[in-house]
Amino acid sequence: MKTKKLVIAAILSLFMLGSAFADGADPKTVTPAWVTEKQLAQQAQAQEQAQAEAPQPKSFNLFFIGYDYPILSGPLGPHLTGWNSPINFSLGVESSNTSGSSFLSGLELEFFLTFNDQGTRMQMNDMIMLGYSFDLKPVRFNVGARLGLSLLDVTDDSSANDTYTAIGGIVGPEASLYAEVAPDFWLWVRGRYSMAYYISLVSNGACPIDSGDNTLNCVSLEAGLAFRM
Repeated sequence: MKTKKLVIAAILSLFMLGSAFADGADPKTVTPAWVTEKQLAQQAQAQEQAQAEAPQPKSFNLFFIGYDYPILSGPLGPHLTGWNSPINFSLGVESSNTSGSSFLSGLELEFFLTFNDQGTRMQMNDMIMLGYSFDLKPVRFNVGARLGLSLLDVTDDSSANDTYTAIGGIVGPEASLYAEVAPDFWLWVRGRYSMAYYISLVSNGACPIDSGDNTLNCVSLEAGLAFRM
């Protein structure tokens, strides 16, 4: 029985070998399976390495800083006209989900500072931004709205009634334009309208906010530089 099985196995082997020769296969030119598998693995590895080394599109993640020119109005505006100053600036970050058009988020700090013989005025707006960024190569057009907190501190050395510290909420729409001048460098301009509502934290009870002039409107015109993070 064992001999019979060996004979059958030998016949089958000879039959398969004969079929290969009939198809024109030369044993010297037939590539072993393990060599083929190794070649395929090397090709796949080379392809993965090429994809990893290929330059990827850079996302729109920027740090910006710039000059801010505020135009104040509203009930509280006239009380602050005497505190105009050229020391106004903003800085922050903006980030989109992809390198193309996509949703946009960001954070901005806005500072208005005055130091003179009359006293000091400091206003700081801390705002988050939600919007959409349109990739219009070579520029990006961003639209959205900002929401945050505003801190206002006025120290008038000549009048206790005009010395106070207040905090409030601020909200408003904005639009900005970014122009790419280098792979990691941008120029930008921004326009924003905002409205802030304040309550006094420290005062003598007779400051403009306590008297009912507690709303401040502002048009901010900004321009500056941005750097890719």
